[in-house]
Amino acid sequence: MTDIATMHLVILALVTLSTTMIMMVTASNALRLRNIEISWKSGKLLGYPLFSTIFLCMTIGLSVLVYTQQLHHLTVAVVCYNWIGLTWFVTSYLMSKRYITDHGIVKNINDPSQTVAWNRIMDYVERNDGKALKYIFFYPEHVPGERSRNIRLELDIPVDKRPVFAHIMQKKLGRRFSLGSFESTGIEQLR
Repeated sequence: MTDIATMHLVILALVTLSTTMIMMVTASNALRLRNIEISWKSGKLLGYPLFSTIFLCMTIGLSVLVYTQQLHHLTVAVVCYNWIGLTWFVTSYLMSKRYITDHGIVKNINDPSQTVAWNRIMDYVERNDGKALKYIFFYPEHVPGERSRNIRLELDIPVDKRPVFAHIMQKKLGRRFSLGSFESTGIEQLR
C-alpha cells in the first residue's frame, strides 16, 4: 500500500509542478501585454472559468473536510490539490480574459492564432441579436509557401464595454471601413 501512496504523491508532485509552470507562462504572457485599452472576463460562470472554479471549490471543500476530520496524514496531498486548483483557476482566468490593446485584439493570451493586429483585419461583421453583441473579424493567415486564407476571430462584447469598444473600433478601423448604419434583419435575406 505504501508503494501506491508513494506513486500517488510522485504523480501529484509532477502535476503540481506542471500546472505551476503553465500558470507562470500564462501570467508572463499577460504581464507582457502593453497599452491595454479595455479588458473583460468572459468565463462561463459569472465571468469566471467554469471547470477550474468548480475544481478549486471542491479542493477547498476537501481541505475543510480533512481539517475537521483531523486526517493529518493527507495534508501534503490536499495542499497539492489546492495548489493545482489555484494554478488551474489563475491560468484559465487569464486565458479567458479578452484584451483590447492599442495594437490589436487578444482573445487568448496563450494562443497566437487568436491574436490579431488592427492593421491585419481585412473585414468584420457586427451581429446584434438584442442580448449579445458579437464581432467577427476576418484576417489573412500567412503560411510561408502556401496560399493565404482568411481566418475568423469571434468576440462577444459585454454590455458595459460596448461604448468604449465602439470608440476603439472607430479610432482603429474607422478610416479603412465605411461604418454606415445597416440594420441586420437576419441571415435569410442573404440567401
